[in-house]
Amino acid sequence: MKARDVMKSPVITVRQGATLAEVARLLDENKISGMPVVNPQGELVGIVSEHDLITRSQRLQVKMLREPFGWLSPHTTLEEIAQFTRGLCEVGDTRVEEVMTKKVVTVSEDDSLEEVARLVGRRKINRVPVLRQGKLVGIISRGDLVWAMANLCERKPGILN
Repeated sequence: MKARDVMKSPVITVRQGATLAEVARLLDENKISGMPVVNPQGELVGIVSEHDLITRSQRLQVKMLREPFGWLSPHTTLEEIAQFTRGLCEVGDTRVEEVMTKKVVTVSEDDSLEEVARLVGRRKINRVPVLRQGKLVGIISRGDLVWAMANLCERKPGILN
């Protein structure tokens, strides 16, 4: 089975220059956790995720409430929580280019699902854009790989190969 057989298409993308408020709205409305960033010509220039919005914005480095992993500490004061919330809201006008991953790992629509799964696992990424002759034609998430395993592999052993 090939990448083209499980990729989602058309791909929900965000344009270069969009604000994080726009990115957050698109992620929420489409119930997705990340998406490719494209330039005005539709070319892939990056990828942005919920994780990027929450942790990588320069303005959001509010010391993540004393906890190195970003979780609320039992010692966090109400003022610190309020400050953190204000920081989340203020980050909305930040441009996607400031937080997106620029070196995007991609696959070809002809790559096997086994190759895609290996890449996703090895690189610890949640989604991978699918390209055809350098153009974005689809996206495969970890969920898509799990779906393929659950729905296709029981019918055809070795389908990921």
